[in-house]
Amino acid sequence: MEFGKTAIQNELLKLGYNVSINYTTREKRINEVDDIDYHFITKDEFEKMWANGSIIEKSIFNNNYYGIGKESAKEDIVCILDPNGLNQIKQTGIKIVSFYIDLDEEEKIKRMIKRGDNKEEILIKNDLDNIRFKNAENLVDYVVENIDLNETVKFIIEKSIMA
Repeated sequence: MEFGKTAIQNELLKLGYNVSINYTTREKRINEVDDIDYHFITKDEFEKMWANGSIIEKSIFNNNYYGIGKESAKEDIVCILDPNGLNQIKQTGIKIVSFYIDLDEEEKIKRMIKRGDNKEEILIKNDLDNIRFKNAENLVDYVVENIDLNETVKFIIEKSIMA
């Protein structure tokens, strides 16, 4: 069974956790639904929300913005962040238990190809991820290897409860 961040989020949702629906300016992928997978908005809308504090964390990838809304800044919310976003959230003083979901680079590339990502964009994303996530394990509370979905979810729950 192949899985990634979304599959982990979905399992946590089934178990009663709340999941942040992040904002993004990128185009929807096939099978994505607005306000379920992301809040798809324009760059102008994003910039206004960032300026007025409605978005409290932002990252830029492939010339698109991604961010977490202020409404998600509460306990028992699962959020997917990059290291820059994690640092932004920590600076707000919001209590957060953070995990680095580790995955072998070759497996990550296979998964992106399988979901239909453009090969050129995969290479760019992989190179950027190697820079963005360098030493990420030193920024988080826990590192979990993304090999088995059930074990990954179990680990996240156990460590979150202990925090």
